Amino acid sequence: MPSGAAESAIRHWNETPLYVSEELRYSFYPWLPEAAEFREHRGDRVLEVGCGTGCDLLQFARNGANAIGIDITPAHIRLAQQRVEGLAQVCFGDATAIPFGNACFDYIYSQGVLHHLDDPRAMVAEILRVLRPGGRFNIQVYALWSYVPIVLFLQHGRDWRRWIENSRVPVHLDLYTRPALRRLFAPVDIRIQKYHCSYFQPLGRIWGWFLVVKGAKPALPTSQL
Repeated sequence: MPSGAAESAIRHWNETPLYVSEELRYSFYPWLPEAAEFREHRGDRVLEVGCGTGCDLLQFARNGANAIGIDITPAHIRLAQQRVEGLAQVCFGDATAIPFGNACFDYIYSQGVLHHLDDPRAMVAEILRVLRPGGRFNIQVYALWSYVPIVLFLQHGRDWRRWIENSRVPVHLDLYTRPALRRLFAPVDIRIQKYHCSYFQPLGRIWGWFLVVKGAKPALPTSQL
């Protein structure tokens, strides 16, 4: 059964699917193609966890990856399948119970999913389970220390969190700090970079809205590190 957070996410995006054109997405997030590494995984087996309407998934496929996307929202799955037109596989899948076997992916990418979970450790464990030893992950979440919460608080007061996503339909949401992410992924070593300031992109390194977490599955089981 889906958790309470998963049920709220399904309701949220079934009512208001997050479908935008490629041009709009990458003009608003000009840093994303490089940060996501769309062009660096030709021939790799790539999994996108929470692929949404398939915009990023399509970029991996166009650049030669064997790309698979999972999502829990029926509206997103339908729109993603239409967008990728057979270039990638799209199917139902929960981030906390990924429907694939152990050690079968080279690269796992996920933008904007972990911070909607009430059990983020389960997603981290599943990512490490389905990655091959040495396989890499790229997980992107909202940053607590960013210009966005400040702007939204000034505009909307105590209800500012309701204005983060693309509708007012309630959805679970956590904002992350670097120390919190290091604790979450421990004992795996990770690198964290900040991106995105819509007013002036170079400030994204300081006040950015996204924390991008990159790391690799250790060759040894994490219990032996």
